[in-house]
Amino acid sequence: MKFLTSVLTTSLTAFALAAPTLAGKGDITLPHPGTHIAPGSAFNFSYEIRGDYCTSSYAYSVFLVTDTPTSFAPSDVFMSGYFFGRFDAPNYPAVPYPKNPAPPQLTMPNFSQSLGGWASPQSASDKTWQIAVIEEWDGCDSTGPVGTKFSLTSVPIVYNATAGSS
Repeated sequence: MKFLTSVLTTSLTAFALAAPTLAGKGDITLPHPGTHIAPGSAFNFSYEIRGDYCTSSYAYSVFLVTDTPTSFAPSDVFMSGYFFGRFDAPNYPAVPYPKNPAPPQLTMPNFSQSLGGWASPQSASDKTWQIAVIEEWDGCDSTGPVGTKFSLTSVPIVYNATAGSS
């Protein structure tokens, strides 16, 4: 039995090392799920890109999503929220020298103040919204989907938590 287990373990390890590596999932490491963030305040932000051997990460865009998309059909309002920016991170050979790395902190928009132009101020408290990242990447699998791939990940946060919320 020990011999069979050893052979099986060795075979699986060899198979795993020989198989083309698929990209790891991009991950928002900060803020943590459930973090309370006040309007206008800076909060820690960190995103681990997919880029690794056989996977190139080109850029990623960060959003605050206040109303999630319900479908991919054309719409006047696909989703709502706030765009923090488009960033890149070092990964060879796609982006050996990042030109726009994400700052260590982002600033939460204050929706009670106009964001500019015709935008009307709106108030919101104790809202569970999502910090979302869409990453642009590609890999060495020539049998996969054609073109740049787009991945989506998100983490829930609480916007403008009041003293009575947990």
